[in-house]
Amino acid sequence: MESRTPSVASRMDPAEATNPTARPPVEGSNGSLFYSEPEAAARLGVHRTTLRALALAGRAPVEPIAITAHRRIYRRADIHRLAGLEP
Repeated sequence: MESRTPSVASRMDPAEATNPTARPPVEGSNGSLFYSEPEAAARLGVHRTTLRALALAGRAPVEPIAITAHRRIYRRADIHRLAGLEP
C-alpha cells in the first residue's frame, strides 16, 4: 500500500508560503514553549542525529533540557534566535 504525504506547501502557514526563505513547518509547532529534538533540528536545518550527537557531547548550539536519559527538548526562543526566525 502506497502512503501519500501531503506536500510541504499544503502544510505551510500562509505567511510562510509567501516567504521563499521560510523553513517548512514542523509538527507540534502549536505555540508550545519547547521543541522536541526532531522539531528543533528541522528549524535549525540539521539532521536530528547531528543535534543529538552535539547535545550528548556538550557542544550543541543551544542548551537542551533533558526530560529522560534518552529524550531532550529545546527552548523555542533559543531555537528561533539561533535560526534567525525571531528577534
